[in-house]
Amino acid sequence: MNKPIRTPDSGNGCEPHPVRSGDIPGSPGLFLQVPGRCRRRIAASRNRSADLLPSLCYRLRIVLIFFIFGIIACLPPAIAAEHPESDAPPGVVIFVSKNIRPYVEAADGMHDVYSRLPEAGVRKFFLDRLTGKAAADQAARISADESVNLVAAIGPEAAAFVWDAFPDSFPARIYAIILNPEKIIGSHALANGISLNIPPAVQLGMIQKGLPSLQRVGIIYDPDINQDFFNSAADAAKQAGIGLVPVTVSSPTEIPDILNRVWDKIDGIWLIPDRTVISESIAQYIIKQAVLKKIPVIGYNQFFYDSGAALAFVFDYRDLGRQAADLAVELASGEAPDARRVPAFQVWLNAGVIQKLGIGVPDVIEPPVRIGP
Repeated sequence: MNKPIRTPDSGNGCEPHPVRSGDIPGSPGLFLQVPGRCRRRIAASRNRSADLLPSLCYRLRIVLIFFIFGIIACLPPAIAAEHPESDAPPGVVIFVSKNIRPYVEAADGMHDVYSRLPEAGVRKFFLDRLTGKAAADQAARISADESVNLVAAIGPEAAAFVWDAFPDSFPARIYAIILNPEKIIGSHALANGISLNIPPAVQLGMIQKGLPSLQRVGIIYDPDINQDFFNSAADAAKQAGIGLVPVTVSSPTEIPDILNRVWDKIDGIWLIPDRTVISESIAQYIIKQAVLKKIPVIGYNQFFYDSGAALAFVFDYRDLGRQAADLAVELASGEAPDARRVPAFQVWLNAGVIQKLGIGVPDVIEPPVRIGP
């Protein structure tokens, strides 16, 4: 029996792979929804990347957060009515789909950010530990809690629950670790978080940087699931001067014959999350056959890297949690969230595999591309 590659993807019907990395693909989806009449806004801060920003930036943002809270606290009554005060500290509630490593790491990343604000109280609930009634009762208590400013959802089940249980007007809501969030919460709410979708154009740009010799890339997918992704990728490939070869399948049993017909037409093969195509055994079969043909494979998490893919897109889930929490800073400071925000990711090159394939590691490697661990 084929074992699915477990990734935080409600779109491909799998659970997160229990390793350090994550999955990828798709198109963008993110932003933070600003409630029409919200309570006192929560703010938080963090250095987005310790490698990129000096500690001074972090300190300045902390100062900004306390400045914002100070302004709210000093508002005259007529204005402060828009942001009711209470004796309890401003609160953040995090709902987590399941108690599994990727989701827990993302929740920890959010907690990292909010815990640095002494007045912010953070509560965390795992939905897989609550019955339907218990979850509904908890949502009712949170809705009535004057101290709650933000409800975060990690994983598709948590996002579906949060967007159903809480009204659009309050509290502010944010999501993380969701592939194709429009299928979970609807396109009207996409300005509310960090998805797992990296735009095809961005992915192709990384492929060109990591494997610059590729000219004809085959992409294997089920049109009933990923035709929109292929269409976007085809447009991006045309702009980038890459030939994108569709390798369409409707059943896993078709894969061997179809691949045998396309090996001589491609010099690389790109695997994306697709429940028809991808399982652990199928992925390992494709990678093995590709290596025998001296063709590099592009995958979307550490499982592919470990299985012999030449290049893999990898998420740090804790960093994604921090990135999602940073949207609260933008909300508090009045910034409009970037509608095209790309989730933080790395591109791992498998130097040993690349050398065996005879294509060579690029002379210049720039982040987020790196030689994998």
